[in-house]
Amino acid sequence: MPFSFLAPIFLAGLAALAIPVAVHLIQKERKDAVRFPSLMFLSQVPYKSTRRRRIRNWLLFALRSAAVFLLVAAFSRPLFDRELDAASPLATAREVVILVDRSFSMGYAGRWERATGAANAAIDGLSGDDRATIIFFDGGATIANQPTGDHARLRSALAGVEPGSDVTRYGPGLKLAQGILETSDKPRREIVLISDFQRAGWDGGEGVRLPARTTINPINVSAGETEDLAVGNVAFRREETNERERVTTTARVVNTGIDPVNGVAVALELNGRELETKRVDVAANDAATVVFSPFTLSEDNMRGAVRLAPDRLTADDAFHFVLSRGQAVSVLIADGGTSRGSLYLERALGISDRPEYRVEVKRAESVRGADFAGRAVVIWADATVPPGETGRRLREFVENGGGLLLIAGQRSNWDALTDLVPGTVGRVTDRADPGGSLGYIDYSHPAFEVFRAPRSGDLSAARFFRYRPVEVDATGEVRARFDDGQPALIEKSVGQGRVLVWTSTMDNYWSDMPLQPVFLPLAHQLVRHAGGFAEASPWFSVGQVVDVAGAAVATVDSAAARPAAAGRDRIAIAPGGDRVEVPTGLLRLEERGFYEVRGNTRGERILAVNVDLAESELAMMDPQDVVAAVQPREDGGPALATAMQIPAEDRERQQHLWWYLLVVTFIILATETALSNRLSRRRTAR
Repeated sequence: MPFSFLAPIFLAGLAALAIPVAVHLIQKERKDAVRFPSLMFLSQVPYKSTRRRRIRNWLLFALRSAAVFLLVAAFSRPLFDRELDAASPLATAREVVILVDRSFSMGYAGRWERATGAANAAIDGLSGDDRATIIFFDGGATIANQPTGDHARLRSALAGVEPGSDVTRYGPGLKLAQGILETSDKPRREIVLISDFQRAGWDGGEGVRLPARTTINPINVSAGETEDLAVGNVAFRREETNERERVTTTARVVNTGIDPVNGVAVALELNGRELETKRVDVAANDAATVVFSPFTLSEDNMRGAVRLAPDRLTADDAFHFVLSRGQAVSVLIADGGTSRGSLYLERALGISDRPEYRVEVKRAESVRGADFAGRAVVIWADATVPPGETGRRLREFVENGGGLLLIAGQRSNWDALTDLVPGTVGRVTDRADPGGSLGYIDYSHPAFEVFRAPRSGDLSAARFFRYRPVEVDATGEVRARFDDGQPALIEKSVGQGRVLVWTSTMDNYWSDMPLQPVFLPLAHQLVRHAGGFAEASPWFSVGQVVDVAGAAVATVDSAAARPAAAGRDRIAIAPGGDRVEVPTGLLRLEERGFYEVRGNTRGERILAVNVDLAESELAMMDPQDVVAAVQPREDGGPALATAMQIPAEDRERQQHLWWYLLVVTFIILATETALSNRLSRRRTAR
């Protein structure tokens, strides 16, 4: 039977056959020593042997030569070149990857049942030499099992899986399948792609190219249905009435079907209780809005939802949200002036509703450590920080996440906070009329970024007549400078909080900044940044990664609302009840509904999560578009089946002849060792 070698260069090792020949042809003369009393009267006579050397033990010689020959042949990777018909197991063994779409559109009535039926049919079609892997994909992809031909294990991997809440993305699943097929030793490769083939899930730029001899079998489980009703969006309008916050909810209902739908019931729920139901008519392939009556927002983290009556695709029939009372930032102003030098700042902060600033002004000498409790920001305006308990509690407040804004002035003395102040404060600098101005501004800083756009305010128009120079140390970062190079705004991070130093006053004695149009937004931005405020989002989308350690997902009304740096005990309870550890603070939202985040925070945080409505667009694509984009370049038809069409590498991996040659080599060497030892003992005995 003809055969060849995968690595014929190793056949050069056959030269090693000379070794056993040399061993057997080298003859050592055996000499017996004879004791003699004296050699002085003897002369040495040269001994010449003319006897021809010959192989004494042909069996040992044959064993040793065979071992060398087989070892060289094993390294040369031999394979038989026999021809096989198309039905041969060697030619037809398949590596099958079953890709199952589990995006939420697969929950459309009947699709998931058809998908699991198609996957089970693919499992039933596996022969004894075939292997299969099941991959579930939506926005990402997950391998459900190791490659196996066991039908029971494959059905077990398929059982119990339901459509998820994410969108369709074909790329991740196909890339995983590509990796499995490229490492397979099977001569034939096949992908069974089971999906409803939503057009929104494919952009053609996934960069997947399947290996040679791969066939793709697309199975479309959609019957072409596009009818669906979904809650497209929800908006809120807040109003203050008699010190109560009233919220008006507006919902948008989308109809993707080709027929109008009349009398659609739309319900507003709050904390699990239905507040109101309205009916609306929605034209074909159109949308309609529903405005609900206002309700009172009486507490934080109120869970709400706008719901439709369940239709054939239920995942988008509810829109979840979380609302809290006006996200107020609690501010304490410690004023050191007798003429209310903080008046402009207090008035500016009072003109805001997003967020609302709850401002309390106290004389600096009357401030006590207990006054810092529940505050997000403390402003020390042209005043002396008292030493002792007050200074210690202020330092703890900043380290635990609070914001401190130090405003310099004639009476400012911060000697009690030397470890918080980012430098050494000098004597007052007087600038002659017309005064100085801001010469350098870091517009990337949150305090100034609102002024970056054209015609958004000119900070350089303000004139400064007096300010306190600061020799900034290595812990401080200068965010703005006057035109003479002296710092105007310095920032320093301390623990989890931050300290901002404004080196001039915020009244109209040392500058005319409070009289400029830019003063109002500047005051707001300084306090927002000092307190680390970020507006809470009422909802998120499935697939988003959220920093649950940040303030952007919770009400921020005090520094205590911010979590500690260590978050190893932070967990999230998913809508389905699973516990997810979030040690880094980054949580990927996998399910629709409400997540509860617990640990290292004051109380729990609630995150409302909705599906991405792009998945509700049920328009289909041609499955052959996917096949054409990822199929191998060198063939477009079915995998080749004859032995001549199977690469030598695949046939050699199937035959594994080198392994059998090594086993025979070891047996021969063991036999040779036993035989040579036995012959050696006989020779010694003679």
